[in-house]
Amino acid sequence: MHGKAHTERSIKLLLDYPAAAEALSMSRGALRDLVYKGRGPIVTKIGNRTFFAVKDLEAFVDAHREAGMR
Repeated sequence: MHGKAHTERSIKLLLDYPAAAEALSMSRGALRDLVYKGRGPIVTKIGNRTFFAVKDLEAFVDAHREAGMR
């Protein structure tokens, strides 16, 4: 049971700017710029902190996928 509890705690639903930028393979500054301009992934605000839900990062990537050249 101890192992399961540890695994459940390691699941992250929200990522901060550095972790989200790394997940998207971009710099933190590039991600901040996209969010500032309203073209980035949806943010989740808790208090004065900004997070990104993993599902919102996935949706952001899906929205920017392009079909390959034929």
